[in-house]
Amino acid sequence: MTTGVQCFHPDFDKLKELGIEPEPVILLKLLSVFGPLPDALVDHVNNEEAGALLKGLWEAIIAENKNENFEHWSEETFPNLNDEAKRLIQRMTHLDPAKRASMSDIIVDNYWE
Repeated sequence: MTTGVQCFHPDFDKLKELGIEPEPVILLKLLSVFGPLPDALVDHVNNEEAGALLKGLWEAIIAENKNENFEHWSEETFPNLNDEAKRLIQRMTHLDPAKRASMSDIIVDNYWE
């Protein structure tokens, strides 16, 4: 499991040494890039503790002005991130489960042509 989540935090091993669970760190990063946090995601989680965690992380992002919105990423910074790739990634990562692309939508997306 460690190798799958290391890309979300460069000091992953240090987090473990400090006793910090990686999941909230990963969620914080994902929310900061793909937020804002929709109520539909909190409802979809259907777990009071997890919903409170998501809300708390989003409040921390707002308070610390740490929103790194994916919409503002550019090809200048990420050379392989053209408009079509960016559009597909946004469809795949939409935080509202009802608006997120399904696998069948993704495989027929124009990006693959």
